[in-house]
Amino acid sequence: MTGLRLGLVVPRYGLDIVGGAETHCREYAERLAGRGHAVEVLTTCARDHFTWRNELPQGTSRINGIPVHRYPVTRRREYTTMTVLHARMDAGFALDEQGERRWVENTGYSEPMMEAIATAAERLDALLFIPYLFASTVYGARVRPEKSLVVPCLHNEAYARFGLIQETLRVARALVFNTEAERELAVRLLGQVPPNRVVGIGFDAPPPLDVAAMRTRRGLSGDYVAFAGRREIAKNFPLLVEWMAAYTEGLSRRGPAALAIAGSGETTLPPSGTAVLRDLGFVGDLEKLAMFAGAVATAQLSLNESFSFILMESWSCGTPAIVHANCEVTRRHCEDSGGGVWVREVEEFAAALDRLRGDGALRDRLGVAGRRYVEQRYSWPAVLGRLEDAIHLVTG
Repeated sequence: MTGLRLGLVVPRYGLDIVGGAETHCREYAERLAGRGHAVEVLTTCARDHFTWRNELPQGTSRINGIPVHRYPVTRRREYTTMTVLHARMDAGFALDEQGERRWVENTGYSEPMMEAIATAAERLDALLFIPYLFASTVYGARVRPEKSLVVPCLHNEAYARFGLIQETLRVARALVFNTEAERELAVRLLGQVPPNRVVGIGFDAPPPLDVAAMRTRRGLSGDYVAFAGRREIAKNFPLLVEWMAAYTEGLSRRGPAALAIAGSGETTLPPSGTAVLRDLGFVGDLEKLAMFAGAVATAQLSLNESFSFILMESWSCGTPAIVHANCEVTRRHCEDSGGGVWVREVEEFAAALDRLRGDGALRDRLGVAGRRYVEQRYSWPAVLGRLEDAIHLVTG
């Protein structure tokens, strides 16, 4: 494919911004540029996806060689409105059309960005929007739908049932899914879906990692479970902490184990949880990979995933995974790869962790299977070939 002019639209963008979709966008931007495409990014001035405050300067800068155009958020977050809307959804009620619109408009809506999308569409061959549930995609992809390729990162959650959001996904020229399970979810939700491809995201083989040095720096002794990413209820992080505390306090048959965590975010944790945590904070890629490589297992109990970076990063280091059985995407990854186990209850979690701690050969077999899965399906050359094929659905 000859060099194309591509714009990637994402609500937040930056090297220090944590989030799967945000990392996804940055990797696509930099890798596509490396393939000879002219790539630029349109994003907001927000750093935090809860407050949506304009913290970063508007205008154009470069991040790893990619031009990044930032536009101010122009709809201030209405905290009372969002609390009421969330309460309704948590109680099982669907929002009406006005409620859906108000919710989306509280997710970083930027009028200047909408204008910039219209202008950019005149000079670009295609616009890629990531992810599905924010104003930058819900409204942005409607500006020039015939040039819009949406990478929804779709989750089985209340927002995915918004009529407003589903209409955006239907009118886009094409969709890109991370997994077959995500595509199947889209078919169930939307019925008829636009032209689409299953692409995913790529991973490089990790360089040599000094796990012993990382353990010394971080004070990690003995067995530990690893977690990286956003520490939020949406990622089931409090449940992971609760299960690790219960494991250490009485369910374990092999003594205590720690939970090593990297990433950012604040959430309310059970009082017993802090004793098992070893908080590395926001770390660089090599430190994070070394944390995975030294772990007995990586735990990801999130129910709402469209892909899961930490599974792939963990498997690339040869470390098995423990996932929640009720998450179709992560469970399917484990089924297809043979690189992990899935659990529903704390007792199952404890039994799985005991087994992995006590059987090094089993742990190695699962880790090798996971690494092979990443190498075969999610090498960057394979992923970028699939992505360029998906972009061709827009450019013809």
